Amino acid sequence: MSAALGLVCRTCNRIIPESDFRMVCDTCRTPLEVGYDMEKLKQALQKRTPVDSGASLLESWRGILPIDRPELIERVYIGETQTPLVKSAALGRTAKVGALYFKLEMGPTLSLKDRGTSLCALKALELGFDTLCVASSGNNAASVSAYAAKAGLRAVVFIQKDTSASKIFKMLAYGTRVVRIDGDMSTASRLCGEMLRRHRWMQAGGPNPYRLAAKRTAAYEIVHQLGGRAPDAVFVPCGGSAGMVSAYRGFCEMAEMGMIPSVPRMIGVQLSACEPITRAFEAGRDRVEPVEKRPSFSDALMNNTPYWGDQALEAVRRSGGVMVSVSDQEVADTIRLLGATEGLFVEPAGAVSAAGLRKLAASGSLASMDTAVCMLTGHGLNAPRAAFGSEPLPPIIPPEVAAVESYLAG
Repeated sequence: MSAALGLVCRTCNRIIPESDFRMVCDTCRTPLEVGYDMEKLKQALQKRTPVDSGASLLESWRGILPIDRPELIERVYIGETQTPLVKSAALGRTAKVGALYFKLEMGPTLSLKDRGTSLCALKALELGFDTLCVASSGNNAASVSAYAAKAGLRAVVFIQKDTSASKIFKMLAYGTRVVRIDGDMSTASRLCGEMLRRHRWMQAGGPNPYRLAAKRTAAYEIVHQLGGRAPDAVFVPCGGSAGMVSAYRGFCEMAEMGMIPSVPRMIGVQLSACEPITRAFEAGRDRVEPVEKRPSFSDALMNNTPYWGDQALEAVRRSGGVMVSVSDQEVADTIRLLGATEGLFVEPAGAVSAAGLRKLAASGSLASMDTAVCMLTGHGLNAPRAAFGSEPLPPIIPPEVAAVESYLAG
């Protein structure tokens, strides 16, 4: 039996049955979250400790997820499993972190979105929805497209006009209806919202409470993979900021159950081109206000009105963390560094966490820590040229040993 109590408003503490699904509180207009009976949650973890067996992450963490019909897991499974935690070969040493790890949040569709979308698709089946929709800069739209296809659901995705071609082709391959809007993410989100008011669709992005419920398992995995220990700090890319808030919720649950002594410092990283949470943090505000976006080489994280912005700000402050922003150049340099020294190819939205670590380390403002984790949230194949701009491909060499030797010597 699920440990979920229902959908909870953290502002007014109202509890809504899952059968009466909605994404925001009717009274407070704040995003709802799944609430849990902490004793049942603890019992579930004691009975069932996940193993890195390659099983579906929904199956692995079934005891702490709001799943009422586990037989439906197979209908949405496309290979999402617990993601690797890889120890750094070089960056940790230069940043003077005792042990730096990379959490490779890259599921079957090559980004972090699959963790949350898998549960959204399952809950859509449980609750009788026939369509998944989302407004997305690309990765979430691709993820929703894939899981809808596997589950036999219709998918309608709204994307901004400058979404990268590589991501659009992924969506089309899954047979989804791609609505490419003449505008940015805020325009796509507005159109998606208007369609939701007209149709009984499940939105698999933004404030969907099941995204947060599933994404929080990344925090549980980190502690599990570190042998039951929590890191001193976790660096998280922040766009809509569901990743930050969900990880924080997961660590808080473990602390409340006595699994870890305290919550790690949550360090949020944004692109300088769109940094509403960083600005609110630096100004000492409790609320995140929209900012004007500037051009960036990344089509992700460019969310100037993040759904979970206020909650992310709270998570950073309560955990003793910080917010930091990094430039396109700092991210591009980090993409190359991760490839050349760690063997990891990461897209800009995923590399910002490591770029933030490097920036804090270089400025001398990175507090001493024994263990840190950088969330790398998207594969470089989502934006393969991002860090290389107009740099030409290697020259074509004549098929002769002498020519090869000359080229390598040069």
